[in-house]
Amino acid sequence: MTVTLKISSPLRIFTNWQDMVKVEGSTPKECLYELEAKFPDIRTLLYDKDGQYLPQVQLFVNGERVYADEWANPLKDGDEMFILLAIGGG
Repeated sequence: MTVTLKISSPLRIFTNWQDMVKVEGSTPKECLYELEAKFPDIRTLLYDKDGQYLPQVQLFVNGERVYADEWANPLKDGDEMFILLAIGGG
């Protein structure tokens, strides 16, 4: 299934400044893998040194936060995803 994945500003440098990317996947995790396959350099901001997703990586489906333990839940046709890299600071 094709999903529209909206890209947050800090990650757009890796998507050739695209703010939306079409990906194939039936779960949020599959969509994230597809994004990484299309834009491999994006991995530098998604993973820690041990290959685990950083806690700053947040996914939303249809405007609702999807926590890491829900990334394998099925998507429905027409769902929209948003990937956010939460950046803190003061």
